[in-house]
Amino acid sequence: MMKVFVHNVKHTIHDSLSLFRKKLKAPLPERGTFKNWWSSVLALISYSVGLGDFWRFPYLCSKHRGVTFLVPYFIAMICIGAPLYFLELALGQYVSLAPTQLFSYLCPALSGVGYGMILILFAVVIYYNIVMAWTLFYLGAGLSFKKPEPWGTCEYQYMPQNCSAEPGGRLVASRYYFEHIVLNQPIGDEVELGANGIQSKMVLALGVAWLLVFVCLAGGIKSTKNVLIFTVFCPYVIMACIWAWTADQSEDRMTYTLPDTFLQLDMNYLLTEISVWNDASTQVIYSLGVAYGGITTIASYNKIDQNILRDTIIVCLFEALTSIGCAYVVFSISYYMSKEFLMVSGNTPELVFVTFPAVVSRMGSGGIWSLLFFFMIFALGFDSQLMMVEALTTALFDEFHILRRRYVAVMAAFCFVLFLLGIPMTLPEGKKIFDMLNVYSSSHSLLLLGFLEVVIVAYVYGFKKFLGIIKDELRVWVPSPLYYFWAVTWLLLTPLSLLILLGFSIYDEYQKVWKEEESFDKLFLTGIALSFSVFFIVPLRAVFVFLRRWIKGGFRCKDTSDIWKATSNFCPEYVRNGRDPDIVNAHLPEGEFTCVGV
Repeated sequence: MMKVFVHNVKHTIHDSLSLFRKKLKAPLPERGTFKNWWSSVLALISYSVGLGDFWRFPYLCSKHRGVTFLVPYFIAMICIGAPLYFLELALGQYVSLAPTQLFSYLCPALSGVGYGMILILFAVVIYYNIVMAWTLFYLGAGLSFKKPEPWGTCEYQYMPQNCSAEPGGRLVASRYYFEHIVLNQPIGDEVELGANGIQSKMVLALGVAWLLVFVCLAGGIKSTKNVLIFTVFCPYVIMACIWAWTADQSEDRMTYTLPDTFLQLDMNYLLTEISVWNDASTQVIYSLGVAYGGITTIASYNKIDQNILRDTIIVCLFEALTSIGCAYVVFSISYYMSKEFLMVSGNTPELVFVTFPAVVSRMGSGGIWSLLFFFMIFALGFDSQLMMVEALTTALFDEFHILRRRYVAVMAAFCFVLFLLGIPMTLPEGKKIFDMLNVYSSSHSLLLLGFLEVVIVAYVYGFKKFLGIIKDELRVWVPSPLYYFWAVTWLLLTPLSLLILLGFSIYDEYQKVWKEEESFDKLFLTGIALSFSVFFIVPLRAVFVFLRRWIKGGFRCKDTSDIWKATSNFCPEYVRNGRDPDIVNAHLPEGEFTCVGV
């Protein structure tokens, strides 16, 4: 009997390993397209709506007097966010390629823009999954259903003397748990609780986070539809439940916790305070995710005639309403702490991992609310992480087509490498690396990328030619008012705004350095190098393209002028495939093999 059991177990293991090896070797079908338009919109919402809406937007609202902040926010959304979003959707849908290949075909001399986007996105996905790992750590700790939760108790050995069961004491306990249990940071100079080594539980949480990414993306972007449906809509349900509970505990609801000026529009503040315009514009850019390459990549899976104008309006409205809804929930919950708790937490993960755990630990129900809260945070961030990783791997497969033959194996190796790169952030000093990447990965370079892509399309390639592509190839209805809107924004408002923001950003960095607010340690210098990376990648790539074309042309300078012009491959996918003799193209429509705008 025992022999039969052992034989069956061995046979099952052998079959499982064989199936796993078979899947590793299985190629992914050719790129293809989304089955319907709403699958694409779902992916775009997943990419754009994320954790920044929950911890950055409410903080900025609190900083800039509530409703007053919404005025520059919506102006920035109309003048910068929506134009950039529509432009990137049009580029991706027309060429059906990741940004590295796309910009190499659109303007070879400035192809460094696409590579810069991928570099910035590569840095972002490494630290973004650390947030997912922290969330999984809290979820794992909360599954014990202890009351109070581990982050709501003052019973730890080295807790401060002022810790108690009162609301302020819960905040002390929550901060202690995040800094010394989750981050494993040392306590004082003597007691370190093993802080000199890697925390195995956090490494495990990070590994689980990357395993989930791999499992969800192993079948390609189209296989993520069911996951995205759940992760997109679930957070709204949980947020509504949390708000309903907290609002029910307050007699006068929101007005109890909001400053008196929060619901009053202060025009004088808008006219005299430049920082509110800068913060609103950068929030729009970061929250929508423009200039990272993710929007272009998702749009590259669209059908050639999908209505990108409709998609732009839907996603931008969804993003704005989500941000406002998150701010509403955050301010309603602030009743349990203090009116200043947002300013104390600031634009940092502390709002999610210190302040709110202290709040939800008071909500009772044996820890159910805590689990729901952290599950909401995980859902908010995980779908964004999926789309960002998909953008990176799409760029890899578009650049090296042969890797598509071993799609699953390459995806597994890619996620494993990113997991290894994230391990240093599980060390006691890893929070400093996280903060460096969080601050510098999306600063100056991102603004420069947005500026350059608008300039390339509107001036280098040509505004009229590109709008002709949108109308003729993408079949988007462009009435006269909309035509003039794109003309004013793409040719003037958007690039000018981005250039001004870039100037302010560099000036602020200059002020920090010369006022010695930042120390010149290795992390600071690494952050500065990352924030200015595109300033070097773009010209270096331009020099490389020039030299390659110059040598190819027999060292004749007159043959290098075409590096500023779109190549014949800047065209729809079916046109490029039609030129490939190795691809059967009998199904392609007759007479549609001429590129527009080349």
